[in-house]
Amino acid sequence: MQVGALELPNRLVMAPMTRKRADEDGVPQPVMAQYYAQRASAGLIITESAAAIPFGAGYGSLVGFFDERQEPAWRRIVDAVHAESGRIALQLWHVGRARTEQDGLGKGRNWVITEELRPERLTEDEVRAIPRDFGAAARRARDLGFDAVELHAGTGNLMDRFLRSTTNRRADDYGGSAASRVRVLSESLTAIAAEIGSDRTGLKISPVWQVDGRPDPTGRESFAYLLGRLAEVDLAYLHVNRATEEDLRVGADASITLEWLREHWAGTLLAAGGFDREQGEQAIAKGLADAVVYGRPFLANPDLPARYGARAPLNPLNRETLYSSTGEGLIDYPSL
Repeated sequence: MQVGALELPNRLVMAPMTRKRADEDGVPQPVMAQYYAQRASAGLIITESAAAIPFGAGYGSLVGFFDERQEPAWRRIVDAVHAESGRIALQLWHVGRARTEQDGLGKGRNWVITEELRPERLTEDEVRAIPRDFGAAARRARDLGFDAVELHAGTGNLMDRFLRSTTNRRADDYGGSAASRVRVLSESLTAIAAEIGSDRTGLKISPVWQVDGRPDPTGRESFAYLLGRLAEVDLAYLHVNRATEEDLRVGADASITLEWLREHWAGTLLAAGGFDREQGEQAIAKGLADAVVYGRPFLANPDLPARYGARAPLNPLNRETLYSSTGEGLIDYPSL
């Protein structure tokens, strides 16, 4: 399939998955190049989230993309994937100044603000600097050879918090109406596209998610407005989470379905959210998705496209090693 400037050999996309294999400077461990190269048969690899801005690095052991010391490791990853004829997009994010309750687990839905970590509100000048920072990161990604850049605006990170009426309480140009709440995201996408091309720019959103444990009463309004504005950027793709059963148990918005998204987005749609092979095939056959994003199956099965093609059994996922600090549970899953 054609996704913007990219020609993909199949419709299985490897999800961005936090691996927590980075040193104290946010540099990916050397083993990460082998990890991504093993999965180069994916139609497209989307990397784990890389912080584009230093104080947006979130919790410990996350990778960064804001310092020249990090660039050689990322170049090795890109080169390793390309050596296996793969395609790789860098996912950039800014998690804001909140942290998680349980740092060791890195659970995205546990974003909290405690008295000890209560952030100050960003000034207007600081907000205006965010698109420039994302643009600069996209320029570096282009120079390192990444095939695309995806802006992460979901799962409660800073961009998601700007979008939501429940968390965006600003009274300036970046808060209030839906038009103001999407401003910093729209400006950031424009800055990224100016550096790497709109046909190599993707966006990740998670409209079904709660932020700070609260439902968003204006979720449909906000995301309908956002999806209408995205036509101005002519993105390569939109990457969206559907609500899984696990999400619904913790209060996800069941009203924002893939069917609803299709009514508001005519471009290329990458759908994520607990799909198995049959569900993925059905979503594509019904036109609800152009490609399907797989996380855990790709982690445990480096050759997932071959296994799905052959209807072969899958390796089980070892949850005990998801966030180990070594190659165990990372590069030791067998291929066919």
